[in-house]
Amino acid sequence: MKQNRFISKKAVTFRKWNNKSYAVFNSLKKVVHIGVLSAPYLLFANSNSATAHEADTTVARYYDLETVDVISNELPESISGISRVVVTISQKEIEQAAVSSVDELLEYAANIDIRQRGTHGMQSDISIRGGSFDQTLVLLNGMNITDPQTGHHNLNLPIDLSSIKRIEILKGPGAWKFGPGAFSGAINIVTQTPKNAFVKAQVEYGEHKLNKEILSAGFNIKNTSHLVSAKHSSSDGYIGNTDFKTRSLFYQGNINTRNSEFNIQAGATDRAFGANSFYSAKYPDQFEEIQTYFAAASYKTQIGRLLINPRAYFRRNNDRFLLFRENPAAYSNYHTTNVSGGNLLLNYMHATNATTTVGFDVRNEQIFSNNLGKSSPEPIISPVNDTILLDKTHQRTTFSTFIGHKRYFNKFMVNVGINLTYNTDLKNKWFMYPGIDVAYDLTPSVTWFASANKTMRMPTFTDLYYTSPNNEGNPNLLPEEASGYETGIRFEKNAIQASATLFAIRGENMIDWVRETTNDKWETINYTKLNTSGIELLSKVNLRGLLPSQRFLHSGSAAYTYITQEQAETRMISNYSLNYLKHRLDFNLKHAIWKNISANWHIAWQERNGEYEKFINTQSAGMVAYESFWTIDLKISWIKSGWNIYGEARNLADALYYDYGNVPQPGRWMKVGISKRFNF
Repeated sequence: MKQNRFISKKAVTFRKWNNKSYAVFNSLKKVVHIGVLSAPYLLFANSNSATAHEADTTVARYYDLETVDVISNELPESISGISRVVVTISQKEIEQAAVSSVDELLEYAANIDIRQRGTHGMQSDISIRGGSFDQTLVLLNGMNITDPQTGHHNLNLPIDLSSIKRIEILKGPGAWKFGPGAFSGAINIVTQTPKNAFVKAQVEYGEHKLNKEILSAGFNIKNTSHLVSAKHSSSDGYIGNTDFKTRSLFYQGNINTRNSEFNIQAGATDRAFGANSFYSAKYPDQFEEIQTYFAAASYKTQIGRLLINPRAYFRRNNDRFLLFRENPAAYSNYHTTNVSGGNLLLNYMHATNATTTVGFDVRNEQIFSNNLGKSSPEPIISPVNDTILLDKTHQRTTFSTFIGHKRYFNKFMVNVGINLTYNTDLKNKWFMYPGIDVAYDLTPSVTWFASANKTMRMPTFTDLYYTSPNNEGNPNLLPEEASGYETGIRFEKNAIQASATLFAIRGENMIDWVRETTNDKWETINYTKLNTSGIELLSKVNLRGLLPSQRFLHSGSAAYTYITQEQAETRMISNYSLNYLKHRLDFNLKHAIWKNISANWHIAWQERNGEYEKFINTQSAGMVAYESFWTIDLKISWIKSGWNIYGEARNLADALYYDYGNVPQPGRWMKVGISKRFNF
């Protein structure tokens, strides 16, 4: 009988917990770090993606293998680590990509639609499988940093690319594992844990007076490790009123003892930018300034076969918006959003082929504003402007509990769970979200997988209350609900990874900003139904491994996605939901140039569904359709002895294109940089 790919029959130890009580996990084929992340609802660890290594069965043996970390306690994020396809952007890919921010990097992840307004991470919206920018859960080291005011702020991150170890993207509904925020998918950003002491400095300069300075350091003291990073960047902008300035600071610390691990992280970011036509082309002189603070702590301990993992987090976001940059008194919005949460995860491994997980979570969201919410009995002064009184407020709390069970049967795996959620905005109503994922090994290299999951999303505070000269919120909105289905095939052999996925999402009460004519205000409503279907094709090839006789080609990848949507019959003009990315085609290629010099190419083609109201000199010129376009990005690097000297060209062909109507994206943008890492 062929050995089961899911379960290894040879034991290896934990890399960090050598010769401890963690030997219960020794059935895994890969060395596994428990606790790199800590999120409330995640998948169980799986070992089928790993390559089997000959291992002494003696528990005390130490193996320095390539590791697969466990995301948020359960989800190992190589592409084959779970029954559903997870896109992983590795640290090496991050270093090679011709990008300057996390949102630009996410565009390199196939099937992810990043709609940028501001450049270099000032403001971008994430769309997965045609979902809106409010429907994606964003995690930083497993902690939920999703913004309840608006999804526009979900990528207000206190970290730079140089501090990121990898990014993991789970597509499709996942409420029973992640909670109700994971409506169309989840993105987890994993920062580095230093293995040895280092200092790294980086500077970057480019057109439009772009400059960026980054300093990071890592060190270890006895059983503790520490990572600190700081960043500053600015630019005069590629067109009028697109200038920006940003600063960020991040710290992460780990304490490891014989039977436990304690983690703390904290960060802050401050960004100010010209918001040319961001929210309305009638007012091109908008301006926005955002301050985000984040802190979290988690603890893990192992008692026999039971992993106990409590954690807590806090996030504050201050948002200052001016409709007229040179006349702040004419119209302004000030918002302060506080989010605090805590959760407990209990993970019990029955044997080498079964695991049960129970989770409990509470999350409190509160906003103070001069625009969003109901009249506050106790107004507060704005933290960013002591002349502004925040006299509106709204507060809600979400309670969730879930149970999941994962079991392997030779070639077959089933992962089933259910989530029960209550939100104080919806009195006397509980939401139940079941889910099931299955996988079956057709051959040693080919796996079939399928899943069915139900999910929900609460309206944001902007959906409920935002009022402006062009917008009107709706405090009577219902939560969005959807059922997601997918099935596909995954192939892995030697130097090749590939997958093909068919998916369908059946949504009810979907939220969008709409209007009947171009003379009306945008208003939020619940669509009765919105059905999304599509196909995703992914492939990655290690060309050096596939063709070892040549040294020119390093690696390559290709991806394609197609999405179509059907909605209830309506004559409404949609601002967001129906402007989805219908076609996207991506190619990546890395190759050598000479000795330590290499090039990394990224070529993409996009065709967006929908249309927008075109403005010329602040005057409406009617509705026009989005046009398809190609972009080419190139990065050339020289890397040796800790030095990295590089040149980047974004949009090399100087294409004119729009992610959002009336907000043209930058043309060709050249930049150069240099970094040096000193290891101690």
